[in-house]
Amino acid sequence: MKKLHQAFLVLIAGMLSGLALAASAAGTTATHGKKVRHLQQPVGALAIDGNRVAYDLNSRYAKKPHTTKVLVWNVHTGRTVKVSGKKTAHADDTGSGAGAFQLAIAGSRVAWLINEGGNLESQDYLLTSSVSHPKERQIATALRRGDGCLGRESCAGPWLGGLVGSGNVIALDRWTTDSQGNVTSAGLDVLNGTKLKAIATGTPTVQAVSSDAGREAVLHSDESVAVYSHSGDVLMTLPPATAQEAALSGNNLVVVTKTRQLQVYDVRRGSLEKTLATHGTGLHNLDVQGNIAIYTTGKSVRAANLSSGKTRAVGTLGNRVAFARISNAGLAYAANGTRKAFGTSTLVFVPMARLKAAVG
Repeated sequence: MKKLHQAFLVLIAGMLSGLALAASAAGTTATHGKKVRHLQQPVGALAIDGNRVAYDLNSRYAKKPHTTKVLVWNVHTGRTVKVSGKKTAHADDTGSGAGAFQLAIAGSRVAWLINEGGNLESQDYLLTSSVSHPKERQIATALRRGDGCLGRESCAGPWLGGLVGSGNVIALDRWTTDSQGNVTSAGLDVLNGTKLKAIATGTPTVQAVSSDAGREAVLHSDESVAVYSHSGDVLMTLPPATAQEAALSGNNLVVVTKTRQLQVYDVRRGSLEKTLATHGTGLHNLDVQGNIAIYTTGKSVRAANLSSGKTRAVGTLGNRVAFARISNAGLAYAANGTRKAFGTSTLVFVPMARLKAAVG
């Protein structure tokens, strides 16, 4: 009887320990491996690499001003770390600025872009931090002046954008436009410590949209696509066509066309391997990990098996899904205003095992 009593106490202790771990992730609920967070500010940007989900909470519609922040959620441990500082906190304070508008994470490094401005000027800032030792650092700026320089609208001068990251590489574009909006000079840079290092120059480098294993996929304004190596060499190009979005993983370059098809290219051969049908309208947030591509359409996130073509909805929220990204750990997606209150958001993580089970 004594041994049974001790075993019972051990069992109860284990159950209480599990409950404590679940409760430690405030605002998080989990169902069959899926994890959901209900947030009190809108999500303004989202990125994922491995088990780490980086997201920006903006303060434009929040109850408290000066509370814009970038956080990193480790979906394995449940721990969340704030990596941003004072500069980011005020990013949404300027009336015409875009605030935090792009975000990238690569391993334990996070980088994000914010935009501030008034009626006659607009300035982009590149900020970075480490997850393990959070400290916001300003790396680069780009200032534009003149009539109509509102936020990220057309204006002559220097720009920062195309921020992407994966593995151990974070890259972005820097370019300059004239009064007609034409790109006059440009370059693709990688973050090297606390400095930017140019790996390729020329207007064809604008803008990076996806990163994998030190390579960057660039979607051009003429709807052509190029893939650059970590040293700046062009690995493949797709001629001007109808590319609306592009994503890179391993040997797969996936493109969404104007006709809402998924085109799958082999980066090594530069050849079109297959064309897959999609479901829904208004496809956005294309991303790919290995053999699984994801995209959003309205309130849903869909996953597609690039080999079999099987596709199905793997997530649905009460409002339009604004962001979705995939890594080898799983899928992260978010929608704003889904808790019957304007200025809130919902963030969801779905493990890779569930995605594979869904699409085979």
